[in-house]
Amino acid sequence: MERKPAVWPLVLCFVLSWQCCFAAEPRSDDISRLIDQRLQVKAGEGAPQFADDAAFLRRLSLDLIGRIPTIAEAREFLEDPSESKRVRAIERLLDSGAHYKNMATFWRRAWVPQADTPEFAAVADGFELWLSHELQQKTSYDRLAAKVVTWNTQARPAGAIDPGGFYSANESSPPNLAASSTRAFLGINLDCAQCHNHPFARWTREQFWQTAAFFAAPAKDGAGQAALPKVKIPDSELEYEPALLGAERVDWPQDLDSVSLRTVLSDWMTSERNIYLAKNAVNRHWAHFFGEAIVEPIDDLSSDAAASGPRAELLAELAQAFVASGYDLPLLTEAIVQSNAYRLASLASAHSPAGDAESVAKSSAVVRGLTGEQLYDSLRTAAGLPPERSDVGRGSQLDQRRDFASVFYVERAYNAERSISQALTLMNGSLVGELSAAANNPMLAAVLASPFMTPDEQVDTVFLAVLGRHTSAPERQAVLRHFDARPEARFQEKLGDLFWVLVNSPEFNTNH
Repeated sequence: MERKPAVWPLVLCFVLSWQCCFAAEPRSDDISRLIDQRLQVKAGEGAPQFADDAAFLRRLSLDLIGRIPTIAEAREFLEDPSESKRVRAIERLLDSGAHYKNMATFWRRAWVPQADTPEFAAVADGFELWLSHELQQKTSYDRLAAKVVTWNTQARPAGAIDPGGFYSANESSPPNLAASSTRAFLGINLDCAQCHNHPFARWTREQFWQTAAFFAAPAKDGAGQAALPKVKIPDSELEYEPALLGAERVDWPQDLDSVSLRTVLSDWMTSERNIYLAKNAVNRHWAHFFGEAIVEPIDDLSSDAAASGPRAELLAELAQAFVASGYDLPLLTEAIVQSNAYRLASLASAHSPAGDAESVAKSSAVVRGLTGEQLYDSLRTAAGLPPERSDVGRGSQLDQRRDFASVFYVERAYNAERSISQALTLMNGSLVGELSAAANNPMLAAVLASPFMTPDEQVDTVFLAVLGRHTSAPERQAVLRHFDARPEARFQEKLGDLFWVLVNSPEFNTNH
């Protein structure tokens, strides 16, 4: 009787060959193909609907540089007949200074969310400036995390650009720093274990305070030598020395100080054995570009949802590729935005809900609300004004940007709904009111000063500036009929009203 070959060696061979794909540094297109395979998105016959050029450029610009494309950028892209224009647009935006500033805002918000509150608002500028500089220097993600965790809090020259805001926002408190560090860099939620052992949580109160001890100042032994610190739980007699969550044996440095103590923690966090760092980075990065994380909740990768299932498998594969790349954030970004999955059209009725553990397949893009910063910068871009950044100078306009962004704060991007107060601020607020007048809107002023343009072309230009696309024939006809119904109004007032209507539309207020 013919002997059939065993199945398990073939399976093992496949698994090992897949792992070997990332033994060498992966390319962005390798990761793009992985994304499309796992999300079951393909091009060609039978493919799902993809975003058109206007929607793609708008989505790409908002995600990479934090604002809509200018009217010149939109016009040039839409008129370009070449097949490579999307690739060139990705390269152009990835290489821009605006991209590093935008991603600095994203990672600051992930690592120091306290800076979105009035109490710690001043922390944001300095931390984002430091992050922007590091990202522009192509600092790898593991080095970024290590620089924050091991930063010397005792050596901070006045006016220095450093990650000290992380410590200021956490009030340099060991419990606060333990909770923030594990959440921000590992996606591990220790907060619930601070006061007691939760029956459904993996982490214990002892582990929480052992982690907090890494951020305490070393103690002195009987001979006056530095010794491991002990942190005492408030209102108890319990106290703990530092210990790693992985229960690994630690070789403590002989010359023990605060930095060398935290270096032990940092080395464990950034070790390739600790996959939490890479998984957390990929999960958060994915949420920025797709509107929903691969695994939810985003701050708790030790949950059951992250343990098994298609989403957990996808996250593990992407994390492995990220580690193999040397924690290369630009490569991960490029891989995501050049994938077919990122090009999907926004069809709200078709996408799977966030956190669906049974499926990772995608048939459409998620409609996302703009952040306050995106909305402010996009309003100015639509009006033909340069977007103001909080890290390129000081002045009243920067205060206006910060105040505006705080009103339109959204905790997670997949929430595309505006509150009543936000909607009223956008409709009746001073910023939109000022920009709706040609005297304060260079784009409207230029349109009105162009006598060679027909009314159709003038209306189309306003649409292109605000929505990044040309008008349809029914839209132009509807607008001009409305204009004709108001013979008493000046044309510049009519164009200002059109600008006001468009910036208050869902199409402008969402990333789709």
